[in-house]
Amino acid sequence: MADKLYGTVLLKAKRIMDVLSASENSLTLEQISSAAAIPKPTTFKILNTLDYINFVRKDKSEKKYSLGTNLIGYGSRAMSSFDIVSIAEPYLTELNKVTSETVNLGVEEHDQIVLLKKIDSPQPVNLNSKVGGTLELYSSSMGKAILATKTEIELDQYFSSVELRPCTPNTITSIAELKKQIAAVQDEGYAIDNQENQAGVVCVGAAIQKYGKVFGAISVSTPKYRLDELLLSDLKKLVKSTVDQINQII
Repeated sequence: MADKLYGTVLLKAKRIMDVLSASENSLTLEQISSAAAIPKPTTFKILNTLDYINFVRKDKSEKKYSLGTNLIGYGSRAMSSFDIVSIAEPYLTELNKVTSETVNLGVEEHDQIVLLKKIDSPQPVNLNSKVGGTLELYSSSMGKAILATKTEIELDQYFSSVELRPCTPNTITSIAELKKQIAAVQDEGYAIDNQENQAGVVCVGAAIQKYGKVFGAISVSTPKYRLDELLLSDLKKLVKSTVDQINQII
């Protein structure tokens, strides 16, 4: 690092909070000190300060620590100004450059995908989608990727509230079959729309998510006639890799 950072205690405090954030349970001083690789006396002093400003909560009876409620306010204000397009755009541009295919970014809104960003392929392709337009969750790769992040109860609520109308002859309108696909997405990390949203177009998508929060999804769209097994395999890997890169900086 070219410039020396000011206040190394802040970096140690962040390491401590990262340890607490990664744990589902409250942790003891010894556990935090070991996981953060910070001496116990230093860890104790930092935890006391974080507890004082409600960034950390101390259970005095069990002598354990967890993240404090003060972070909720900061988190909600950060989310209100969160710009997923600006964050994802460099990675989407690179994905478009590497694949020479159309790349999309969307978010879930009112049980649909709203398209926020689209980088067109330099090759001939006719896509109906446009920025600001909507896609169905059940018929699009981005939508199915987001459905795969939901709980069983949330999925049942979704399926009970939407009419599964066919967008193309390939659209899957069976809840049982869609749930089977969603389970596969959860295992594999990507979703495929095989001409289910637009005839002649295949898409590979994956959700952007971190710490249980879903920020949106990306996809690559290609004409069916250009797609072979090798390209499909490459698109799966590249989409997953791109999402991983975006997740790392969120």
